Amino acid sequence: MPSALITGTSSGFGRAVAQRLHDLGWDVLGTVLSPEEAEGLPWATALVDVTDDSAVEGLRDHVGGSLDALVNNAGIAMAGPWEEMTSAELRRILDVNVVGAMAVTRACLPALRAARGVVVNLSSVSGQAGDPLMGPYNASKFALEGASEALRAELKPHGVRVHLVEPGPFRTPISRAIQTAGGRASSGAYAEAWDGVDHWLSWHEESSADPSACVDAIVGAVLRDDAPFRIPVGDGISDVVRRHAAKLADTATRADTWLATL
Repeated sequence: MPSALITGTSSGFGRAVAQRLHDLGWDVLGTVLSPEEAEGLPWATALVDVTDDSAVEGLRDHVGGSLDALVNNAGIAMAGPWEEMTSAELRRILDVNVVGAMAVTRACLPALRAARGVVVNLSSVSGQAGDPLMGPYNASKFALEGASEALRAELKPHGVRVHLVEPGPFRTPISRAIQTAGGRASSGAYAEAWDGVDHWLSWHEESSADPSACVDAIVGAVLRDDAPFRIPVGDGISDVVRRHAAKLADTATRADTWLATL
């Protein structure tokens, strides 16, 4: 029976992916933050905050000597202008979304190498393009993308696959749980940007896409050897890809122009 560790399985993508793999006959271990979150889940659970080094290190014993798949799903979202954000708030989102994900990966690597398994990191289209008042979230996902590129190169000789799933907007609890930097004590300078974020969050919670397509993409990355490294998924994702391609082309053109003047 193949085995999988999935972080953040109390709700959202993590819970749905754990359920899907469990239904396919996988031996699933899911992390939760409290005993209450584990109630009723049909798979094994472990109480792990990914920012708690000792708890993360304890995952080595949970997964044993072999692990077929790791899905780094646990994460938080944060919105707010850089001017009003505290350093502690920025450290918090980086700690959960980047340091925590890579700490879990580090703890599981011996077992993943033994199984020639797969790591799937849940990123976002926010890891490819920045948006007003989403800087802390952008920073965490851009960092996860770079970390995953390096991890992929390091693990390829060991037969361990690494993939990034980059969801667009999907109806998950993250839109309701988003944290606001600075306690939203805005000076008023960013009122218009806040209005835009509020409108987007309302739309995200009520009208964004059903999460099943993203669950399909994550599970597909686990199961299929031919999955691409980056997997953008969601409504309008072709527009995001085109925007990213245009940004790269513009960067190259402007750099060539500037360098020619030196």
